[in-house]
Amino acid sequence: MDTEAVLNEVQTTTPPVDADERRLSLDEVLAWGRNPQFQLVMLAIGALIFAFLPFFKLVWRQWMDMDSHYAHGLLVPLCSGFLVWTMWPKIKDIPVKGTWVALVGLVPILGAAAMSMRLEQPFIQSVLCIAAIWLSVVLVAGWRWAWALAPAIAYLILGFPILDRIIDRATLPLQQVSTEVAYQILDVLGYKPFRTDSVTINLDKFTLFVAAACSGLKTTIAISAAVVFFMIISRLQFFANLILATIAIPLSVFINGVRIAMIGMVGNEYGEKAGHDFHDYSGYIALALCFYLLYLITKGLEFKKKS
Repeated sequence: MDTEAVLNEVQTTTPPVDADERRLSLDEVLAWGRNPQFQLVMLAIGALIFAFLPFFKLVWRQWMDMDSHYAHGLLVPLCSGFLVWTMWPKIKDIPVKGTWVALVGLVPILGAAAMSMRLEQPFIQSVLCIAAIWLSVVLVAGWRWAWALAPAIAYLILGFPILDRIIDRATLPLQQVSTEVAYQILDVLGYKPFRTDSVTINLDKFTLFVAAACSGLKTTIAISAAVVFFMIISRLQFFANLILATIAIPLSVFINGVRIAMIGMVGNEYGEKAGHDFHDYSGYIALALCFYLLYLITKGLEFKKKS
């Protein structure tokens, strides 16, 4: 077979390259970089990172700390992104009309954020960050986009350290309530518990001390964030949303009491080491159970809405 015949065979058997599968050329990438809209987006992102970098580092450390009250925070941006995804069919056709008027509020906020880092005020920094993100959307895309994305942007604050003062005040009362719930469950099940103080339960072979980390506050904060998420995506009627909001805290406290009682039962039946081992991962079980119950309640309320 001669060379010309081989070349002809290769040309006839090689499929054509689809235009949609071709790679971006360098000129196209540079064109993106020269696009004023793209440059404005990058400028806004850079300004936010520069002004809030210490705050973002603080938030990330708290998200990664499983003992933190904001350990649920890693899920918050994902939930916020899901909200944007559900809205997208309705908002994608909104005209992009950014306005420089946003700088009137954005520049002072970025300056205040840079100054507030020295004061170590997480609540103020959280509010300023949300305001800066919203005004950045106004700057890049316009008022209509900013209002359309407002629920998703506002939801981000539920992952920020905004509840420090409330946490300090609520921890001990929640410890006591969770201890009481666990005590009553153990008593009903015949374990004959007795208490030496408001946060300690003694069993025959195991002693339960309900520390601040076991107060249930972490679960309560995470469940509250989940309730807000369900309320936004389910679009229930007012009274259905009121029911969800009302049951959030009692449900999380009750489930935490059940968790504490289960730790006591495991420790009493299988030894102290087994009780402590179960304690280490029982929080995840309690959280998953709360999420599942909230999901069932939300679906039930949606069913009543349709009927």
